[in-house]
Amino acid sequence: MPDEPSTIIDWEAALEQHRPWLRKVLRCRNGDSHEVDDLFQEIALAIFRQSNRDSSVLPTDPQKVAPWLYRLAVRQSINLHRRAGRKSAAQPMADLDSYDANAEPLDWMLAEEERGAMRNALKKLRSQDREILTLKYTENWNYRQLAQHLGVKERTVEYRLMRARQNLRNLLSAGAHQMVEAKPK
Repeated sequence: MPDEPSTIIDWEAALEQHRPWLRKVLRCRNGDSHEVDDLFQEIALAIFRQSNRDSSVLPTDPQKVAPWLYRLAVRQSINLHRRAGRKSAAQPMADLDSYDANAEPLDWMLAEEERGAMRNALKKLRSQDREILTLKYTENWNYRQLAQHLGVKERTVEYRLMRARQNLRNLLSAGAHQMVEAKPK
């Protein structure tokens, strides 16, 4: 069986295409936006170096680019933590607070409290759970898209999302119980 000619991937275009979700993955694993920028540059450098050294390691199938980039992003995040010699206190999402001047003060206060509870619960989640929830609900990806980008089967995505949602529910519920118990009597 003859070898099929390998497809040449335009890595600059591929990085630009996958930048939004890759940055979210990096943001879930690292709290500082400057670290995310540095890691994205490290990913670009790793691709450049690899293409100059041994391009056979780089994927040639366009369908395998996203999972490969995902694994590279995770490895770069882990390497950053190793170099720093510490674990990062990840801040999973940018501050999404917005103030509506027409909102009632009580409504605004309750919404702010809910956002804070969600932020705190997301911080406590494992990075994999945070990543899959962030990609599902901020990128609005379906199971097939998640599976393609993460390099896993759709059933695996379904299971991971179910587990991540349950963990988030448990953390939110525990936080609500703590608030009720802390109220002065």
